[in-house]
Amino acid sequence: MDAISEGFNLHQTLAMIGQAFKAVVCNVFFDAALHGLAIAVLFAVIGFILLKRKPKIGKPFISVGKRLSIFCGILMVPGLISLIIAGHLPSTGVFSINSLGFIVFWSLICVHLSAEEMNYQWF
Repeated sequence: MDAISEGFNLHQTLAMIGQAFKAVVCNVFFDAALHGLAIAVLFAVIGFILLKRKPKIGKPFISVGKRLSIFCGILMVPGLISLIIAGHLPSTGVFSINSLGFIVFWSLICVHLSAEEMNYQWF
């Protein structure tokens, strides 16, 4: 029992948990929000194109693009603060980004939001 208690350092453990939390909030959320912002811009552009052809279909896409860009902007704030203060995002160790996963995630959210927006605006 004595050897176990000597090997455990609470301060070091809490510092490591804080560093991991900071890395996840700053780096992972920043990357996810950056991909979401790209999808939001894509939806807004599609909405503007559809607005000229069929105004009834274009308005929900523009609304989804606006709402998603606001949400992603808020989600990017911790990462931007880290970039401004430290000049780089915190290290995440072995974390690797899969852009396809982020794009599919945000696309599914956009499809759901656009369906809800169409339901709200049309009915």
